[in-house]
Amino acid sequence: MKLSTKITFFVTIFFSVIFLLGGYTLISYYYETSMEREVEAAVEQYQYNKFVVQSTLITRGEEWFEGIANGEYDVSNIASNMNNTVAFYSLDGSILFSEFPAAVEISELLADVEVGKVSYQFRKINNRMYLLIAGKVSQEDTGIYLVTGIDVERVFDQQEQMIQRFGVVYAVAIGVGALLIIFLSALLTRPIKKLTEVTKKIADGNYQERIEVASRDEVGQLAKNFNQMAGAIEEKVQELSDSARQKEDFVANFAHELKTPLTSIIGYANRIYQKELTREEQKQAAWYIWNEGMRLEALSLKLMDLAVLNHKEFVLQEMRADILLQELAKDEEYLMSEKNVQLNCDAEQAYISVEYDLFKSLLFNLIDNSIKAGADQLLLKGYIDSEKCYVIQLEDNGSGIPENEIKRITEAFYMVDKSRSRKLHGAGIGLSLAEKIAEIHGSSLKFESDGKSGTKVSICLSCKGGMADE
Repeated sequence: MKLSTKITFFVTIFFSVIFLLGGYTLISYYYETSMEREVEAAVEQYQYNKFVVQSTLITRGEEWFEGIANGEYDVSNIASNMNNTVAFYSLDGSILFSEFPAAVEISELLADVEVGKVSYQFRKINNRMYLLIAGKVSQEDTGIYLVTGIDVERVFDQQEQMIQRFGVVYAVAIGVGALLIIFLSALLTRPIKKLTEVTKKIADGNYQERIEVASRDEVGQLAKNFNQMAGAIEEKVQELSDSARQKEDFVANFAHELKTPLTSIIGYANRIYQKELTREEQKQAAWYIWNEGMRLEALSLKLMDLAVLNHKEFVLQEMRADILLQELAKDEEYLMSEKNVQLNCDAEQAYISVEYDLFKSLLFNLIDNSIKAGADQLLLKGYIDSEKCYVIQLEDNGSGIPENEIKRITEAFYMVDKSRSRKLHGAGIGLSLAEKIAEIHGSSLKFESDGKSGTKVSICLSCKGGMADE
């Protein structure tokens, strides 16, 4: 059963029951109130008729009353002065006078009469409903029963009319209400239907599908949260796709990086083994074998470093950032002078948490990457930004990185200029190591370059600021 159908069915049933209970309560209340008024009116009529009997008793005396009680006198002339239908019964239950049909049996009513109290009973007489009031009129040791009957059929007729009218109103109200509920349920469930449609499309692989948020209620909030979830799923799927592609590229590049030096090594070794070479030719072949062996050694060391970083936990220690950067820059002075590269360091004072050896390796890989890009001027800066984060930035004047390749430069074996990197014994793993080290420090590398005029790479670390914290 569809949700809109369920809503229509249950809401209609609910309001039907409520409406019926409300109508029943109102009609019952009206009936009870009307009957109470009729009983009060009947009691008043009985009291009036009783007063007529008592007045006649005062006028004619006790002997007359005893004669009536014994059935010796006709009381029809007294009944003519009374209101409504009346009847007189002796104390033994015999009829003295009655305006009711002979078939009417009221012995049960008389049996309920108590001294000083009246009893009443509803009785169907000639297809009409009467309210009978019975009481005892006493004089010393004798007395008679006085019964007064009032026609209350109109009350039942009014109740029947009310029930009929309520039935009409109920049918119209439920019909109109059902149509309104159908419309509202369709309106309320329309966003859910759209959500279902979009869910099916996403399940079929269309992860870019979204729902239009048209309201701020719970359904609108659901649509908004669904869009956020769909965005997260699309992003995660893209990450998995990128990860799968990176793994494929890693395997392909790894195989290629192994194949090239191994081919050279095998080729030159075979040449030495198969042919008679001059001393100079042997030295040249040996140099090629050594050179390619160095490439394999560098590659194996880099891969081992990556494996260690992925499976080992490191303890970070708090250090002075400015002293740390100055020490690391000084450690690179020999390499800088050997390659005619100038490295300047400018760092603000702060405390950062790092693993010294790993951070040194990160900085070395960044500097090495800048040198391979042809840089001869490097600037190492450290400063606290507006978000109270310590930023370590290395800026060079090398060849730069094309903007469309910045996202991939930290992938293993990815090289912007493959011929230059291989010539310098590069394998495209240095920046992968640097990015992994940055992750260990709770950060990441941010690269900025237009591909023409150098590169800026930054890492942001949490810190405790300057002199005040010493």
